[in-house]
Amino acid sequence: MEDLLMTSLVTHYNITPPITTNWFIKTRERYFEIEDTDLGEILLHTTRGLGMSNFSNLKTLNVTIINYDKFITSIPNEPFKAGRQRCDIILDSIDNSFFVLAEIKDRSIITQNAQKKVRKKSSNQLLSSLQTLFEVIEIATYINHKILKRCCYFNKQSASPAALSATTAFNRLPNIYPDGFEMSKPDIENYGFAFYEYTGEQTMTLTA
Repeated sequence: MEDLLMTSLVTHYNITPPITTNWFIKTRERYFEIEDTDLGEILLHTTRGLGMSNFSNLKTLNVTIINYDKFITSIPNEPFKAGRQRCDIILDSIDNSFFVLAEIKDRSIITQNAQKKVRKKSSNQLLSSLQTLFEVIEIATYINHKILKRCCYFNKQSASPAALSATTAFNRLPNIYPDGFEMSKPDIENYGFAFYEYTGEQTMTLTA
């Protein structure tokens, strides 16, 4: 996928390739967490609690973690970037198992209204990323061959999804919905993706 971004996406949009380093990580760890730092870098952790999004990779699949935000930000063409929303990361299996877009945060969100605003902003960033990627025929073809396709919003700090009461859900989500909570987002679903929210210790299982 990193090659398609550097070649097909750049060619399709007629933009200058970004000059950047350390914008993707490869791993086969059975469990890992990802941290998005204040400097826009992504870090891979294998110790629980250090990251902002959790992943189970029990089949030890070859996973590429792309810092999509850093890639887009590094593109020197300002008109292309102006107003273009993008998610934080992309997780891609070398085989056809999965393709995941993710927005990751670590913030305390107390009120339901604040949750709705953050959720809406995150889903918009994910949708915009899908739109940018699917404009490129080679990338759209590549993604469409994937079995599991998800757009995910992660928040390290526990919060209740809109469909559950705080009394029922608070600090119990990992037990009730260990693999996240699926939300209805028709615009995202039109691309063949499901939209999932993960909070606290909820962990995404990377398998088809």
